[in-house]
Amino acid sequence: MKFIFKFFIYIIFFIYMLLIFLPKENLYYFGLEKLKSQKVELTQDNIIDNHIGLLLNSINIKYEGIDISNIDKINLSTYLFSSSLNIDNIKVDSSFNKFAPESIKFIKVNHSIIDPTNIIIKSEFKLGRCDGVINLLTRTIKLNLVVSNKFKSKYRYIVKLLKKDKSKKSTKEEYYNYEYKF
Repeated sequence: MKFIFKFFIYIIFFIYMLLIFLPKENLYYFGLEKLKSQKVELTQDNIIDNHIGLLLNSINIKYEGIDISNIDKINLSTYLFSSSLNIDNIKVDSSFNKFAPESIKFIKVNHSIIDPTNIIIKSEFKLGRCDGVINLLTRTIKLNLVVSNKFKSKYRYIVKLLKKDKSKKSTKEEYYNYEYKF
């Protein structure tokens, strides 16, 4: 019994040390190269490796050389049984205001070994909020948006892409669904 216990302790310790000493910055630069092949550029002020994750500050996103948005902070954390990506204070360029909310407070993406087929998404923006799931088996993204009437009138292009959820009713907010298969 002691042997099995020691074996599991050593395995957990090995995995934890692997996560700490994993070259996270190199993986980040590898991801940047993959994004460049899709014509997406990320520029940032500094990268901080904080043992269990990676912290990026002041990120500027460009697509084909055109500024798309600025992000204050991206925090990628990898734990023993889960991973999380937190993106804070996204400011979308004014030329894209018809396609996306101008200010997004946060986007949180979580993945856990407990539910390995699903990635959970939560977001909050100026005139609403969003919850969603990315199912890796069926390769679908399902988003549930709760938006105010101001959002509906300001972002008509986005609302056209959404499907109204008629099962939920509210006087101040409207409920929409979005599904995409990749």
